[in-house]
Amino acid sequence: MDVMNKYCPLPKLRFKHFKEKYSTIKVNEVAIINPKHQLLPDEFVYINLECVKKGILLKENIINKSFAPSRAQRVLENGDILYQSVRPYQKNNYLFELEGNYVASTGYLQVKTHINNKYLFQYFHNNKFVNKVLKMCTGANYPTINSGDFGNIKLNLPSLPEQQKIASFLSSVDDKLKQLIKKKELLEEYKKGVMQKIFSQELRFKDDNGNNYPHWEEKTIEDLFIVTRGTVLAIPKISPYKNDECPYPVYSSQTKNNGIAGYYKDYLFEDAITWTTDGAQAGEVNLRKGKFYCTNVCGVLKSDEGYANLCITEKLNRVSRKYVSYVGNPKLMNNVMAKIKISIPSSLDEQKKIANFLSLLDSKIELVSNQIENTKAFKKGLLQQMFV
Repeated sequence: MDVMNKYCPLPKLRFKHFKEKYSTIKVNEVAIINPKHQLLPDEFVYINLECVKKGILLKENIINKSFAPSRAQRVLENGDILYQSVRPYQKNNYLFELEGNYVASTGYLQVKTHINNKYLFQYFHNNKFVNKVLKMCTGANYPTINSGDFGNIKLNLPSLPEQQKIASFLSSVDDKLKQLIKKKELLEEYKKGVMQKIFSQELRFKDDNGNNYPHWEEKTIEDLFIVTRGTVLAIPKISPYKNDECPYPVYSSQTKNNGIAGYYKDYLFEDAITWTTDGAQAGEVNLRKGKFYCTNVCGVLKSDEGYANLCITEKLNRVSRKYVSYVGNPKLMNNVMAKIKISIPSSLDEQKKIANFLSLLDSKIELVSNQIENTKAFKKGLLQQMFV
């Protein structure tokens, strides 16, 4: 790729040998938006926002037209682009490449183009284009762009051969991303299955001499741990980034970023198990290694005997949500957590072997997760630099 002259109305990144100028043209000059209404097939698969988000465009989900939702109006053909017209979902689009009877919701704009459809699909994800769409959305509750305004948005397009080259390259990045996502799903399914066998004792580890470990025993949480909780911490005191002044993670009830709300100058605990006491994620259990601070919506299980390990964490996480009270705001309070009974290996050595095995699986899953995020960032950078 070559870096282009910054004064040219051309992208920063371009494949070699392409030197032609770009053409400025409206969407409705290269595509038909929302083709004239067609009669619904007698039976079809209905596609809406949730279907695309969850990836469940299944032929088994057939609807008879007599029971079709009122928004089911876009009769699809192979090659159509579905553009989500309602904010803030402007990147939840779909390139339809299936055979059979499929009908999309009117929440999508149906785009039929005579240029390279894969290129145009990628173009629609470029932030410059998305921002133009967002500015044209109208309506209070569900801001939406209409087909007329969408069609009047200007595009800057290269020649068809260059469109093909760009589309092929970006599609290969998408394929890589799909492979990584599938790999992560398979690893998570494997972990789920192997944990079921471990905690049902169908699969047992042996000691270093090849002998069986002792039978497992039932214990209450208060037999194993000191049961406590975190402390209120004002948000302004928390640094959003780790630094020399604030090196310790602060855990809260949030789920993003592994529960880390920020970083603080002091710590309260070290190598302990936390659980969310309040809110939608009440009962979620996590092992926290190293020194950390946690807020008052986190319960904490401390142990000087080594019970704060991944084996006990995963075992507890399999049952903890059963004890959440859903009267009003979901809660799992300390007194309830303390009385939970779990069956665990009586040998700490067996616990460690289980913990090490699960930790290895978690490391593999985390590696793939990082690859996914890096690939997404790489794709985002390409979209910013390959389109104008």
